[in-house]
Amino acid sequence: MEQKANNRSLSELNGRLLDTYLWHQVGDVLLDSLEVGVALFEMKNDSVRIIYHNKAFCGVMGYDDDKVITDIIEMLCPRDQMALVVVSEQTLLKGKPMSIELLGIDKNGRENWINVSSKPVDFIATEGVVALAVVTNVTHDKQKHLESIINYERCAMLQEAMEKSLYFEYDNVADTMTLNYRTPEGGIEPVEVRNYSVHAKKMHLVHPEDRELFFGTLARACSKAMKGNIIYRTTVIDQQNYKWARNTYLSIADNNGRVVRIIGRIDDIDDEEREKARTTKLIEYDSTTGVYNKLTAATKIQKALEENKGMREFFAIIDLDDFKEYNDTHGHSFGDEVLKSVAGDLRASFPEGIVGRFGGDEFIMYVAGSEVKTVEDKFRSFLTKLEHTLIRGENHMIKCSVGVVWSENTDSYAEYFDGADALLYKVKNSGKNRVACEML
Repeated sequence: MEQKANNRSLSELNGRLLDTYLWHQVGDVLLDSLEVGVALFEMKNDSVRIIYHNKAFCGVMGYDDDKVITDIIEMLCPRDQMALVVVSEQTLLKGKPMSIELLGIDKNGRENWINVSSKPVDFIATEGVVALAVVTNVTHDKQKHLESIINYERCAMLQEAMEKSLYFEYDNVADTMTLNYRTPEGGIEPVEVRNYSVHAKKMHLVHPEDRELFFGTLARACSKAMKGNIIYRTTVIDQQNYKWARNTYLSIADNNGRVVRIIGRIDDIDDEEREKARTTKLIEYDSTTGVYNKLTAATKIQKALEENKGMREFFAIIDLDDFKEYNDTHGHSFGDEVLKSVAGDLRASFPEGIVGRFGGDEFIMYVAGSEVKTVEDKFRSFLTKLEHTLIRGENHMIKCSVGVVWSENTDSYAEYFDGADALLYKVKNSGKNRVACEML
């Protein structure tokens, strides 16, 4: 039968201790060999005084081991000074054990988290209460816990960001694209597209208007190591519809400079781009007619004049004849429909031009690179079409006067406008409902 060990209690040594050696000397040796801080707290008159501590206690508190510490309160941050007093009153002074985490300040003024576990003892003569405390430094644990929280939140944020991202890897040599889709369970499902350069066009992965940009960028990325990003419309994100996406890519070359991989991600920015387009429409377009407003049209025309210098350019002012009668006879909402119809026909007649509403019943228009006769004929056809305009189920004869000026050697918006305005004035005074075209 196994016997109980006799060396688990210091009382077993009773009678064997040398007369020259006292128990407190044994305690000093034992306590100073510990790596945790040990202290005796004496509490009375709303104070917490240290009447004993071992060497390790100094290190735990963030001080040199030769320092004698008598007041733990002054080594804590202001918030936790009061916390220690209050908790001590609620526990130790009532004969209960206490465990508390406190924020201390070390000798360099840095934060120093400590854990104090203590309970009242009765082997010290005192008018108050004495507690034996074991003090450990938990700063590292606190930092690790904080790092864990940060990493958790970081991962959560990354996962949330990745929900609208699709990672890809293109093998330039094998012409194979791997698209890594996220599954509803949070996993990754790779989809491989072989002969990608051929199938991407057949599968309509890229909007027709963006194909030149997309495949041109792909060709450049395959030719040399580079990185960049493009914005385009694609069906990769939603197989049923084209959506705006941002492709961020990096091409990787081998030791011979040959590109062997293109890696990157595709971000869903459809909501962002549509909101941007909506905002742009509010800022740049006339809300009634859908063409550019006065400021935007003038700015774009001036820019075009500067870019197309040396090219034959046309500027026109179009003014509705007797527009006030439409409003007076049929109401302002009918007048708005007349304006919409004129603007629509003007854009249809000059799809390559810049069309804007100057104000009221006046429009301005710019077009470059056409023959004089062609522009005149288009405006005559435009006027003829307006005479048979269908509004609210009925045909209405809408009439306009047009002044057109052209030049090949000026880039002044003001000159074009003044010239067209003077010509329009002549048309208005000579019968209306016709087009006049002259060279500046």
